[in-house]
Amino acid sequence: MHNRSFSDYGLLMLKGIAMGVANKIPGVSGGIVAVVTGFYKELIFSFQRLNFKAVFLLFRGRLRTFWLYINGTFLSVLLLGVVLSYFTLSLLLDVALSTYPYHVWTIFFGLVLASALLLFRDYSAWHAKTIVFAIIGLAVGVGLSILSPSEQNASLFYVFLCGIISIVGMTLPGLSGSFLLILMGNYTFLLVDAVNGFGRWVISPFSRAELASQDAHYALIFGVFLTGSLVGISGLSALIHRIQQKFNDELQATIIGFIFGSLFILWPTNRTVAAQASISGQSLFWIIFWGLIGLIIVFVLDYYERKK
Repeated sequence: MHNRSFSDYGLLMLKGIAMGVANKIPGVSGGIVAVVTGFYKELIFSFQRLNFKAVFLLFRGRLRTFWLYINGTFLSVLLLGVVLSYFTLSLLLDVALSTYPYHVWTIFFGLVLASALLLFRDYSAWHAKTIVFAIIGLAVGVGLSILSPSEQNASLFYVFLCGIISIVGMTLPGLSGSFLLILMGNYTFLLVDAVNGFGRWVISPFSRAELASQDAHYALIFGVFLTGSLVGISGLSALIHRIQQKFNDELQATIIGFIFGSLFILWPTNRTVAAQASISGQSLFWIIFWGLIGLIIVFVLDYYERKK
């Protein structure tokens, strides 16, 4: 934990906004932003403090001790930035996915491909055991790409599970939580539709009355998703930290194989009906162009991480 000035907390909120943007873009990990901007260790430390001891302190009414124990000011400022980015970027994504689905999914493909290439480049612990784990990850990724249904699943239990899984991108640099939501079929439903619906529901008392009933269900969905994310923050951060300490080489090899194996599901013709209908009219130039945009975004982030 650090003693911060008011301007330091303003900068931390900006970092939270950047982290939120990264979390919403498939192929870009919010954990990478935490590493690049220098607060990853404090982030994991604070997440791990969201445990049963924190709950005990809270219910005992020891609010000050609870706040200090979980590094509350740091978490609240950072997560405020993440939430702000969600409600701004989701509006842009909503328009982009509706108007230019082919281009958006091609960019996403480039983002994930670049992430996979960088992880492969930086990994140097290849031997028989890690190759086996990489093959397992590849097989799982290919299997999910082929077998995973593209339709969304709106059941509350599944949405809660999506919330738990989505937090991986914040705690494990290199693996995108949004990408996992794509594989689970709920990316657009949760990070675009539900976020926008919740926002409209919040402001509905100041707008048209019908918005409240139209988006009340989205508000419930977003609340369940957020609850799952909070549960995942505590549980997964502790679990991933232990796995990284004992089996980091095997974990990284599995992730590399998994991401390469999952690229198939991101190809635009496998994601949108509009892309399937118009693929014959798309020039190879635009396919390469939008894919390169995705590649460049990740490579620029990697450049600044190395420069730091």
